[in-house]
Amino acid sequence: MSIRGDRTTDRAETENAPIFKIYDSKLHKVKIAWLGTGNSVGFEVFEFIDPPHQPVPEFEYARSGFFHIAVTSPDVDGAVNRVLENGGSQVGETVSMGGTEKAAYVSDPWGNVVELLSCSFEALMANK
Repeated sequence: MSIRGDRTTDRAETENAPIFKIYDSKLHKVKIAWLGTGNSVGFEVFEFIDPPHQPVPEFEYARSGFFHIAVTSPDVDGAVNRVLENGGSQVGETVSMGGTEKAAYVSDPWGNVVELLSCSFEALMANK
């Protein structure tokens, strides 16, 4: 797995950046982070800075759009703490997935729900 880090793109500095050709003229500044894996799977996260995001008032699992994504995190408790330290929240309790494996749902400050799972999906589903 590799991380490219993050980059802030500002329309005032790079008005022809691809992001500004996708989103309308109201978008002026966005921060983007990239995560890539060894098998060509990529994950991209946007933080809209100008205009600022509009937080979701509460967790709504029945809303349209994606419900959540899941990622492997060997230290679920540590990841939950980092989410809390950065303005997110935990949804429900951390649960046992059998043996020493655990999972937790967290929500970022914008209402996006992420499942943190301490093992790979392959390991979780093996012999089930």
